[in-house]
Amino acid sequence: MKMIKTKEPMLIEGPEGDENYYVLPTGVTLYYDKSFPEGHDRYIVYFNHKGVIAHEEVPMKPEYKGNFVSPLWMSNVDADALKKMFKRFPLSKEDVAAAIKANGITKDDLADIIRSMPD
Repeated sequence: MKMIKTKEPMLIEGPEGDENYYVLPTGVTLYYDKSFPEGHDRYIVYFNHKGVIAHEEVPMKPEYKGNFVSPLWMSNVDADALKKMFKRFPLSKEDVAAAIKANGITKDDLADIIRSMPD
């Protein structure tokens, strides 16, 4: 099975249109599964888990023909996706300050960012 390792975080859309996004971290190995004529590919990711998972059983229906796959959509993080998320979850000044500090952005870096913004 062909394997790739992510070099940046990826956005995962919530199941069944729940309008939430989740993040797949950098460095996750994805296992190629299948390409579709519509122009997208499907990958498999494996997780280890300890403990009991709160769950419900998925009944195998005849129309599944013994194989039920329910994939989520995953995409690269781009400016449009970030704008869409920030409209739903606006950041406070404290949130922005914490993000800047956590990423090691200097005052000079921040000044460069502000200078590059349109008036």
